[in-house]
Amino acid sequence: MIGLQATYLLDWPIRVIGLFGLLGAVLPMTFGMAYLLLPAYVGTTLATPRLPGVHLVVSYAGAAVLVAGQLATLPRLLVVAGATLWSFGVVCFLGALGRTIVPSLRANPSVVIRSKDHPQRSTRAATAVVPIAVLYLAVGTVALLARMYSVPTVSGTTIPGVVHYYAVGFAALLIVSLGARLLIGFFHVVPPRPLTWGALGGGVVAPALIAGSFWAWPLFQAGAVILAFGMLCYLGMVAIVAVRTDRRRVGLAGVLGGAFAGAGGVLVAVTVAIDGGAAWLIEAHVPLVLDGFLLLTIIGYAYEFFPIGTGQFTGASDRVGLATILILGAGVVLRAIEPLLGVPVAGDIGATLGIVGTSVYAYVLTRRLAGIHAS
Repeated sequence: MIGLQATYLLDWPIRVIGLFGLLGAVLPMTFGMAYLLLPAYVGTTLATPRLPGVHLVVSYAGAAVLVAGQLATLPRLLVVAGATLWSFGVVCFLGALGRTIVPSLRANPSVVIRSKDHPQRSTRAATAVVPIAVLYLAVGTVALLARMYSVPTVSGTTIPGVVHYYAVGFAALLIVSLGARLLIGFFHVVPPRPLTWGALGGGVVAPALIAGSFWAWPLFQAGAVILAFGMLCYLGMVAIVAVRTDRRRVGLAGVLGGAFAGAGGVLVAVTVAIDGGAAWLIEAHVPLVLDGFLLLTIIGYAYEFFPIGTGQFTGASDRVGLATILILGAGVVLRAIEPLLGVPVAGDIGATLGIVGTSVYAYVLTRRLAGIHAS
């Protein structure tokens, strides 16, 4: 995450920044939350605790090669090896979850729906969407390998197509589907069912259209509109929960800020998709979605699962947690408007704020997790 903020200061191409942030920051955090949450949903723990470690090592090695291949001309064999390493990490992820969850579902298919979950229809829909998000991860990986091994029969084999399979189909859809349950669990407010269904439906349909037909009229444009509808529904869900809840927790600020950034990011994307848009819109889209929606939301939920205010170390307070969210959020806004203003220093200030916010977040979360392991 810290490195991602530095890439803005280094003026990397926006396409490389997106790939670096997705493979280096967003997806590892999404994998971690999936390892934490999905086994718990079927009442068990991870059956193969060593596989996540293997996954981490090989995926980061592969990601480093893939990003380097976008920055410089590398031997093709090396880039193919990087894609293969990354894909092997995904296989580890799918294998670990499959070995954990499938036996529990076979033994008791109703285990994912508990009687205390309300409303049951929305809970069932959100739970049913989780495998679709995992499927998008698998499809994106197949598309990546098809590109590297020159197999032309798979759609969405461009790097932007693969990125959107991962970012929109896996990470964003998993956030929305798990969020439909987490919002109820953490804040004891049930979002309106139409908004939940709209967010889930848009998240399911849009990635296939966007990634599978990148820049191809009219499917790409239709996917962008559907995604915008789904994200606005998601923003409505989170906003209603934030207004109605009596549980004011620091993590809610991250989730709410992420929802606003996500809505802004997809509305920018719709403008670009329909009429081409200006170059600054594309440059604004990446920080809004990557840093704003995906990272702020994940940070918000991380603070809910691992409240730093209960830690025994310097900086262990909700005020520090809220400060990280506000600083990173301010950095996102500055980076998003910098191309419009045409003032490069605004983007540099935004990136610097991002480095400060993510550095403090890395410190407090690491100390909090170290405290858990120590106890």
